[in-house]
Amino acid sequence: MKPKLAFVSLWDAGNRNAESGYAYSMRLQLQKRFDVVDLFPLTLPGERWWLPMRAAYKVGGRYYHPMREPAVLKPLARRIERELSAVKPDAIFAPSSLPLSYVESPRPRVFATDQVFGDFVDTYIRRPARRFRRLGDAQEKRALATAACASFPSEWAARSAVGRYGADAGRIAVIPWGGNLPRAIPDEAVAAAIPKRRLDQCHLIFLGRDWQRKGGDRLVATVAALNRMGIATRATIVGCDPPGLPAEHFTIHPFLDKGRPEHFAVLAASMLAAHFLFLPSRAEAYGQAFCEAAAFGVPVIGSTAGGIPTIVRDGETGFVRPPDTSGEDFAALIHAALTTPGRYGEMAREAREDYRQRLNWDRFGDRLSETIAALI
Repeated sequence: MKPKLAFVSLWDAGNRNAESGYAYSMRLQLQKRFDVVDLFPLTLPGERWWLPMRAAYKVGGRYYHPMREPAVLKPLARRIERELSAVKPDAIFAPSSLPLSYVESPRPRVFATDQVFGDFVDTYIRRPARRFRRLGDAQEKRALATAACASFPSEWAARSAVGRYGADAGRIAVIPWGGNLPRAIPDEAVAAAIPKRRLDQCHLIFLGRDWQRKGGDRLVATVAALNRMGIATRATIVGCDPPGLPAEHFTIHPFLDKGRPEHFAVLAASMLAAHFLFLPSRAEAYGQAFCEAAAFGVPVIGSTAGGIPTIVRDGETGFVRPPDTSGEDFAALIHAALTTPGRYGEMAREAREDYRQRLNWDRFGDRLSETIAALI
């Protein structure tokens, strides 16, 4: 008989499109190994009561949300505890630190997230309210202190949990996530695609909605530099629609829904034809697009921001450089990889192998399940 696991989530983990699909993929993996009981989606109690405070902070130019308030999380915890008493699970899992912060249970609690609160605020929130930051830090510290294990997909996030919040390193697991793909990419498709990528030309692919944060300006500069070097270069942009780019060098798909077969076919064809995923993000908690590139045997041009260096093995499955690296310097890296005999093919094959061995959801499921089973 499989151990019983309660899956606790604020959002709908049965929806592949919710939260970049990672909660969906985690649940799918855990269902293979546990008797999973769903406790989701959960709404934050009394959220509307905080609307006047949110409005007041907004007028003052500050960001605030009540999701970290003890007065919100404690009633949520009592609701979860009532559900748990009926379910009687052997362990409890959440794809976030939030819902389990105040839960009291003799059963081991495990959560997984891509970054801690402090890094999230520093990267994505402009002018956070002092109350929001203070309560968020307190919530994150409590969640880390009370969890039997906190799983992060990168060394960067794990170090931050210990350094920022004093988390016990012995209760931290670093388990890389996979990509958000609707179906597996066969080995034979990748093996056939790699040698078709001509080395006297270059096709870059950019995936992301945030053109500026993801390094879109460097993409434009790198395409120009490579063409000046004599390597005919073009780029495919997926997820945003930057203005003013010449059709001669740029193909733009403002939106592709991976859940629609015809849209995924366009994305898959572009990925299989690409020489590199170009995504030198200025900030990135993890970046599932890097894992998706590896699935297609596509090396990465990335940055040293956040969790990227855990995914991309510099010099082996791609290159990571500081976020302020110039387009000319990125172009030189690409030029050398394409013109050094055997170099590019080796990197592409190594990227696919790294996906098979480390950067897929099945491997995540194996390691997380082993971690949870050891706590029961």
